[in-house]
Amino acid sequence: QMHQRIAKLLKNHKLVNGLSEEAMVETGITTPFLPHGLGHPLGLQVHDAAGFMQDEQGTHLAAPSKYPFLRCTRVLQPGMVLTIEPGLYFIESLLAPWRSGEFKQHFAWDRIDALKPYGGIRIEDNIVIHEKRIENMTRDLNLA
Repeated sequence: QMHQRIAKLLKNHKLVNGLSEEAMVETGITTPFLPHGLGHPLGLQVHDAAGFMQDEQGTHLAAPSKYPFLRCTRVLQPGMVLTIEPGLYFIESLLAPWRSGEFKQHFAWDRIDALKPYGGIRIEDNIVIHEKRIENMTRDLNLA
């Protein structure tokens, strides 16, 4: 869903033209703008190791090949704490292959290049999963 939202944003701001939002996601055009997963569990490590564990025995479920940087494939349960980190980036090393690729004509390179000095933006919220709701610690505690 996040890549669909990135596609909508790219289209609405005329950064990518001539393709449907669905086509942008299917062809991978959104990936250089969001090159990482949406978030990950918080725990003892920065990227808690339990994001791929499916049960107490440690059964591992890897990220799908389409989203190799996804850091959580497990079913969310009450008591879990995660960080949600949507971002939008303008990084030349990620964009460079698209400049000469099959879809190069769909990118508004002048507009994209104007945003490159900013690098991008990422918002980070830390949340707690409860039985009937999600608590956003970042917002609820006025940390943002």
